[in-house]
Amino acid sequence: MRSALAVAAFLLTCASPLAADLASKPPVPPLPSVGPSFSFTGYGWASAIDGRGSTLPPLPAADLDLSFGDILKNMNGALMGSAEMRMGNWSFLADAMFSQVTPGGSLPGPYFSSAEVRTRTLTLQSGVLYRLHSDETFDLDVGAGLRFWNLDNELKISPGSLSREIDYSHSENWLDPVVAARMTARLSGPWSVTVAGDIGGFDIASKLTWQAVGTVNYQWNQNWEFRTGYRALYVDYRKDDFLYDTTMHGPILAATYRF
Repeated sequence: MRSALAVAAFLLTCASPLAADLASKPPVPPLPSVGPSFSFTGYGWASAIDGRGSTLPPLPAADLDLSFGDILKNMNGALMGSAEMRMGNWSFLADAMFSQVTPGGSLPGPYFSSAEVRTRTLTLQSGVLYRLHSDETFDLDVGAGLRFWNLDNELKISPGSLSREIDYSHSENWLDPVVAARMTARLSGPWSVTVAGDIGGFDIASKLTWQAVGTVNYQWNQNWEFRTGYRALYVDYRKDDFLYDTTMHGPILAATYRF
């Protein structure tokens, strides 16, 4: 009996430090699940356009100075949106813009009655960003991408006393490499600001292209964010007699859904 009690006391004495050591260590938290997150943004851009263009060569170049109101009067439709997938520090982005405008008017003289110009513009952009810095104050991403342009123009001159219609079209497309950066600074509560931009072309396709965007953001809930700000997009592309040296700029309004 005394032997059994001695063995039990010895085991308890040895177990006590081990139990205390186990109790002093906090439990290891489970590893966070790693997976992609997605966001989709629909936006409207009230863009004016300034510059100089010759998009129907051999017609001569003309100065462009059109407000958004001028463009809206002749707009047939537009579609704009972007998407982003984030995995860890990496983001993969896509942006698309399409618009069609058809200005026209009557012509003096008896030979032709009216003229109409149909302009379709498609811009597609893709990019990869890497997060260099992230804390409670701001996030900073840098990366690179590609911007594709397609301009499709058609001139129609309706007959007057001459029973002949003139129909002439010309299209150009090109692909520009760009380097990009984006910073988001967190303000109080659900408010934040984002500044993003890119620059490229480098005389590979266009001589120069750049873009700058600044927005104020409001996080409505876990999924929805609303933004308002200003955007400018410049390109200088020349090929033979074709010239498109323009800046599109104006206020932007966007809604983003994340999941």
